[in-house]
Amino acid sequence: MDQPPTKTLQLKDQFGSPWLGGRNSHVRVRVAMYGVLLLLLVLGSLRGILAQHWQETRQLDIEVMQSVAEQVTTTQRLGLLIEALHGRLDAPARREAVGSAALLLRKEAQSFDELLNRQAALEPMASDAVLSALAAWRADREVLWPLLERWGAASADQSGAQGALLVEMERVVQRVSTSVYDLSRMVQQDVEQRSRRLISTIWTIVGGIAALGVLLAVGVVEPTARGVRRQYEAMSSQAERLKRLAMVAELSSNAIAITDSVHRVVWINEAFSNLTGYSPDQSRGRRIGTLLKARSADPTHFTEFTEALAQGRGIKREVRVITKSAELGWVLVDMQPIRDEDGTMSGWVLVATNLTAVRTQQEILSLAVSGAGLGIWHWDLVDDSVGWNARMQQILGYPDGALMPRSATWLSLIHPDDVQAWKHSLRQHLRDESNEHRLSVRLRHHSGRWVWVLFAGRAADRSVQGRVLRLAGVAMDVNAQKALEQQLRTAARTDDLTALPNRTVMVELIRAALARRHLEPGYHFAVLFMDFDRFKQVNDTLGHTVGDALLRQIARRLEDSLRPGDSFAHSGDFDKVAARIGGDEFVVLLDDIRGDLDAIHVAGRLLDVLAAPYVLDGHRVTSTVSIGIVTSTHTEDDADSVLRDADIAMYEAKRSGRARYVVFDPLMRSQVSDSVSLENDLRQALDNREMRVVYQPLVHLPGHQLAGVEALVRWQHPVRGAVSPVDFIPLAEACGVIAALGKFVLETACQTFAQLQRDLGSAAPPSMSVNLSRAQLREPGLVDMVRDALRSADMEPQQLVLEVTESLAAQDALVQTTLQELRAMGVALSLDDFGTGYSSLACLHELPVSSIKIDRSFVNLLDKSDYHRVLIEATLRVAATLKLGTVAEGIETAEQATEMAAMGCQKGQGYWFGRPMDVEALVAWIQARQPLEKIA
Repeated sequence: MDQPPTKTLQLKDQFGSPWLGGRNSHVRVRVAMYGVLLLLLVLGSLRGILAQHWQETRQLDIEVMQSVAEQVTTTQRLGLLIEALHGRLDAPARREAVGSAALLLRKEAQSFDELLNRQAALEPMASDAVLSALAAWRADREVLWPLLERWGAASADQSGAQGALLVEMERVVQRVSTSVYDLSRMVQQDVEQRSRRLISTIWTIVGGIAALGVLLAVGVVEPTARGVRRQYEAMSSQAERLKRLAMVAELSSNAIAITDSVHRVVWINEAFSNLTGYSPDQSRGRRIGTLLKARSADPTHFTEFTEALAQGRGIKREVRVITKSAELGWVLVDMQPIRDEDGTMSGWVLVATNLTAVRTQQEILSLAVSGAGLGIWHWDLVDDSVGWNARMQQILGYPDGALMPRSATWLSLIHPDDVQAWKHSLRQHLRDESNEHRLSVRLRHHSGRWVWVLFAGRAADRSVQGRVLRLAGVAMDVNAQKALEQQLRTAARTDDLTALPNRTVMVELIRAALARRHLEPGYHFAVLFMDFDRFKQVNDTLGHTVGDALLRQIARRLEDSLRPGDSFAHSGDFDKVAARIGGDEFVVLLDDIRGDLDAIHVAGRLLDVLAAPYVLDGHRVTSTVSIGIVTSTHTEDDADSVLRDADIAMYEAKRSGRARYVVFDPLMRSQVSDSVSLENDLRQALDNREMRVVYQPLVHLPGHQLAGVEALVRWQHPVRGAVSPVDFIPLAEACGVIAALGKFVLETACQTFAQLQRDLGSAAPPSMSVNLSRAQLREPGLVDMVRDALRSADMEPQQLVLEVTESLAAQDALVQTTLQELRAMGVALSLDDFGTGYSSLACLHELPVSSIKIDRSFVNLLDKSDYHRVLIEATLRVAATLKLGTVAEGIETAEQATEMAAMGCQKGQGYWFGRPMDVEALVAWIQARQPLEKIA
């Protein structure tokens, strides 16, 4: 209980010591007296320097005036000598006198210039009149010098030239004489003015010294005496006040230390000892900087405290320290100077608040906020100030100081479309705190773009009356999330490959058109369903990458054609929207057309635009389009049905020959129903033995000897009768029956070949050709199936010719591998329908085939088109070079057979030689031709 009073008295003794007592006032008096003495010495020295300067200046002024007077005299003398030369130009003595006077005048002018330079270094002439007279004199003498030089260089016998020169010299000398006289007068006046100024300056200095003496008496001596008295009187009051402060400091939980003016510790409280581990005895007399350094865990902040102590300024910092228990902690150190009433610093007080627990919580919160990438904001509604953290500024990209901390500034950053939502959310929260202020708005980034930011905040402080005083919350950058949401929305409604609207968008548009048709009887629309002819062949031949490129070019043509600014679009004042709904299928909606003719006109134009050749990765590709049209005249009441009907019309366009449009008619639905029925019948045809194989002969050219037969499938429907392969082969491929059908044809053909060998012997065909479908080529067991068929028929592999279309032979690696395995088995491969695909002649050597079949479309145009003739000739030459067999398909006349033979084609096939026939008819055909073949 006695310790605090003891420490209090100790503190009082320290603050009552002589370093703060009135006895130190004599130091201040001594300093004042020495200051006055020093001031007098300075003034005396200054007076001596000025007196010397004034003496030098006056002496130089006298020399200048003398120099000017000499030049006046010399100029006048020169003028008299020149005047005396009139009529006496041949007098040498007079000429020499003029030369001497001119030389003297030049030397005096040079000396005068040197005096002026010296004067300029001390105190230059500043009078405008002097400067003007000096400039005039210098200009006149610069005119005189050349004349004097010419005079000295002229000979005595040049009397005419010397006379004119003499007159000119006399005129210039008179002008120089006038200017030097004016200069002399102006210099004299300037010197007199400076003398008067000098006398005035001397009296001013004397008056200043007298005034300074009065000021020293009033401002130094008297205040010093009064200050000593006030200081002495204040000491008692200060000691009592410090006693009370010491009591408070001792009982405080904050660590407190007090130092003297040289930073040595004179007192600490118990909390300081507990924090640092230093006892009062250990601390007393040591410098506070030493104690801070010993406990500092942050050299940077320690340097700041050292600089503050040296500069005598207060400092307040949060620093990391090593506590008494050797643990790291945070304290808020507030170190301020102690000053007397007159401002003299007499010591320092240090107050340290332990913030370790608070700082730990702050760090945890900061890590959480930083990890979540959150910006922190607060809005003081009382003074309308807004604050934010660095992350908030990073989100918006603004540098420090770029944004005013006012609510109006932040409101101006919000997108105009989001301002009302922001204000509404804010009002709702201010009215009812349960309505959280949480919403996403767009803010203007420093770069000018808009960024999405999610704000979440609530009232952080309220008045007694419940009025919100401050709002605070967090902000999160959700720009990437919003962009992803937009991408997902766009992706859900956009075709990835072509960037056109997708099926979802088109169905919505058709539904809207159907709804409008019910509301507006005069409203019309049309749907154009497009499918590109032979697109699958492009994919199979050139690859899916080229196929995708073709679809993108098709989409661009559609967009360009339907764009409002295009001349095609001006054909009507209706809207047009194109979409890709899958594969090579595109749909165009014509909205608010005048009638069906508008739809037909657009379809016709699209046929032309889309039929133009495409250049794809170096390939020139032509892909026509088949278009099905459904108008509002014959539409159903739902969008799917409209698309179905347009699809039906499109397939009718394909069936009718492709590259055309067909307007939907309700009767077409029954045709589709027939197609479905035909598909069902096709699935049962093999089981019901409705399929049969017929054979068409191949002959040598020329001579027409039997070279082989090709197996072809035919369908004899019990009700429909004979169904054309053109109808059921594509249907078999589409419904998955083609593999079983192909196997049936292969096995039947091999068995028939074996039967012909047994029945006809040497007259039997030497080979059997069978077509392979796309599905068969992709069947994993195709090679084994062929091997089994050959083995069961006891056929040699080279007796079987498997025909593949040009597009199938150039397909992917799987197909190529299958063809190579068949070729390795010994089976012959023939390239069927050559010329209808996209392979070039240069690629023939890459295909594993032994012969090629020229398509019937080329043979039919042989005598009508030079273009097709040239293509056939080129094909035959390349095949001969590659040692490939050649077969011409579709020969129907003797002329075609003769032409193909003449061009070098090895074999022919067509109605001219024989139509497809069953086995019995084939045997009869062969037997009937045997005598002819023997004769040939």
